[in-house]
Amino acid sequence: MYKANIIIITQGVSRIVEPLLKEANVVGIIQTSSKKNKAKTNSFVNQIRRFISIFFKKYSSLKDFSNRNNIPFYFMDKGSNYDLENWVKDKTPDLIVIYMMSELLKSNIYNIPKYKTINLHPSLLPNYRGPNPWFWMYFNKDKKGGVTLHFIDDGEDTGDIIYQEEYQIPLGIKSPDLNDIVIGEIGVKLILKGLKNFKNLPRLEQIKESSTIRARNIKLKEHSELVDWENWDVEKIWHLLRGTELWLNAIELPKGIYKGQRWIIKDYMKCETKGYCLSKVYKENGKNFTVCKDGFIYISLKFSFKNMILNFVR
Repeated sequence: MYKANIIIITQGVSRIVEPLLKEANVVGIIQTSSKKNKAKTNSFVNQIRRFISIFFKKYSSLKDFSNRNNIPFYFMDKGSNYDLENWVKDKTPDLIVIYMMSELLKSNIYNIPKYKTINLHPSLLPNYRGPNPWFWMYFNKDKKGGVTLHFIDDGEDTGDIIYQEEYQIPLGIKSPDLNDIVIGEIGVKLILKGLKNFKNLPRLEQIKESSTIRARNIKLKEHSELVDWENWDVEKIWHLLRGTELWLNAIELPKGIYKGQRWIIKDYMKCETKGYCLSKVYKENGKNFTVCKDGFIYISLKFSFKNMILNFVR
């Protein structure tokens, strides 16, 4: 059976990379990164990050993965320019497969492959178009999510739909566990299904208007303002904090010798909270917790050597 010649565009060694390497002929890998990361590519901190990652990951970077597997690698730091265009043309891919990309790919690139370019998006399009659908699903406490494999066009997640699948969002599920299900299981399955039928992929035109807001990224200055401590119940806040545990700074971060560490969101308890200040961190009877209008959310510290080193060199 003929295996499609594909180029993968992604950020880091994402959950799609190794499965696609087994089921397709990967002729190139493109690393796309955020503007913030591009600006710091050669910084001392990033050098430390790469050094530390050796002890925490199988591969230190997507470039390392590509080198070890003898796959041509391209770092996309200047958008869809002519250098990238020529690099892609030289690889003569049947298909480009995208998952996690910080900018829109332009037509001079996505039209190169004979069978075009497809993208895996972690929402049930046209819902939550944009770079951060999971945050907004947690924010809105959605009970149902979806995964969409679609063609790329000039819009943001507006291309024709190839395959979709729905799933239930368990209350309080953390993002790595959700990622394992949504991308590692459902998403990979949809891409592999597409690769088996890449010459005759179905097309379903999307509805132009989405029923949800654009799933934009969250600015750092917004972190402390996103949670409505006065009006949201403890379960809603707990669900959001669990889902954004790795990055959202909605509660006061650890200080002192624990500076640079993060809180682990444990269980919650509905109870009377009179006399406590909302969103503040307290410690009583050996337990840390933050306070909501109708209960406590218990938190704990899990020491990370990696975070300690990164905080020290910043």
